[in-house]
Amino acid sequence: MTSITSGTYPRARSQRTPALRLGLQRLGSSVWQFLCELGRHRAHPELMRLSRLHAQGNPVLSRQLSDAARDLMKA
Repeated sequence: MTSITSGTYPRARSQRTPALRLGLQRLGSSVWQFLCELGRHRAHPELMRLSRLHAQGNPVLSRQLSDAARDLMKA
């Protein structure tokens, strides 16, 4: 006796055309780029805040943080 969950039924083949697949890839790429840009813009002020916080106690770390914030905005 087989059941629906036994995996004995053939899987439906994807009906996506190459053009649709390409369109979905482009959409996914655009969404990914948007999320990366959003992340950079959110991280920059936080890195600068941390840089100012460590300016007196650990100037080397402060400089590394400000450099990282600057590099983020170049990407």
